[in-house]
Amino acid sequence: MSFSIGQKIRDLRLKKGMSQVELAKGLCTPSMVSQIESDRARPSYKILVMIADRLDVSLEHLLKDVKLELEHTSKYKMAMGFVRAKEYQLAVPLLMELLQNPQHKIPTVDLLLELAACYLEIGEIEEAETHLREVYEWAVSRQDHHVLVTVLLQMGKASKQLKDHAIALYHTKQAWEELQKIQHIDPMLRAKVAIQLAVLNEETGKVVDAVKNYEEALSLNQGNEQERGRLFLRLAEACHGTGNFQKADEYAAKAQLLLEEHENKEHRRTWERRLILMRIDKVENAVAVQQLMEIAEQFDADHNQYQAGETYAGLARLCFEMGQVDESWLYVNQAKMRLPELDPAMGRVHCVSAELYFSKDDREQACQYLQQAMGIYKQSGKIAELEEVTLQMCHELNKSGEHVEAFKQLAEFHVFMKKSLQLRGIIL
Repeated sequence: MSFSIGQKIRDLRLKKGMSQVELAKGLCTPSMVSQIESDRARPSYKILVMIADRLDVSLEHLLKDVKLELEHTSKYKMAMGFVRAKEYQLAVPLLMELLQNPQHKIPTVDLLLELAACYLEIGEIEEAETHLREVYEWAVSRQDHHVLVTVLLQMGKASKQLKDHAIALYHTKQAWEELQKIQHIDPMLRAKVAIQLAVLNEETGKVVDAVKNYEEALSLNQGNEQERGRLFLRLAEACHGTGNFQKADEYAAKAQLLLEEHENKEHRRTWERRLILMRIDKVENAVAVQQLMEIAEQFDADHNQYQAGETYAGLARLCFEMGQVDESWLYVNQAKMRLPELDPAMGRVHCVSAELYFSKDDREQACQYLQQAMGIYKQSGKIAELEEVTLQMCHELNKSGEHVEAFKQLAEFHVFMKKSLQLRGIIL
């Protein structure tokens, strides 16, 4: 059974024993509530949210079984309101209704792109890809470069969510190429493509290219200080990965300056942890350990197991490099208790475990942990990390004279890479 939005609000209000005056208090006038309940006025998204809160129900519950008899433009505006509020589940049915009803002037391509973006946000990648392919074919047939940039960027995002980093990078590079064909380029769109390129280049081990992309994005994004701070932090990490520690420190200082005034408590702890680990040569090791311990304890106090686990993983690596083997073991175990078994962060923990066993001359156990790390990196598509651990394994095998096994491991890595690319339609 379906209701109008006014009928649903009235029904919920009466069930709570609330008058129209009580519902309206601080939200709107009692007359407006009366008009909404009799379907003579349509509430805005903001008023709907406040009414749902006053009635002690979620917005989704308020709109469940509601027949939204809106004009097409109003329906589209409401869908976009849900998108801006990150209520993607509520936006999807409105966009679907508009797609199925051709009697409006809203471009079908716009609806398909918005719908695909919503599906990406709620994790329904297959649905998103179906709509994106349709838009891509339309844009190619008309050589619409603006739409091609947008759809290729979204296709890259979809592939990234599926951990298909190679094909994600391929689509995003295509988006960048299409950008060069546009005479007047929107700087924000160019920045979005540059950021996605940077992240993907970093995740696939192309750190030098990632640095260039981050610098390009920063030159385009001159507005939001919080966003610029996060970009500077990622740029600092990328420079650190290339061994350019002077630049890394310079960018890290800029990130700290921009972020410390704008990030919330949880985000601040996260970037503080990353900065400490990145600028370890600028801080006494004992001080860094103490700072990281405090951050881990704060994450634990807030029941944020994952961030606490990542912090303990960093502590385990730092203590091992300081020669504090017992402390490193302790933090390895703390990290294992908090991190998901197949998470990439657990791969880093296994790498530290391997180093600890190598230090005890327990080569067999150490190699088992390297194998576990390799398995995690294969599954999560972390190619750069997989290559690093594979080379470490080959080095250890060569040291012990197992040259055939070392060659076999390296060959398996190349076969894995080749198959991964072939599955994504890239033939070497």
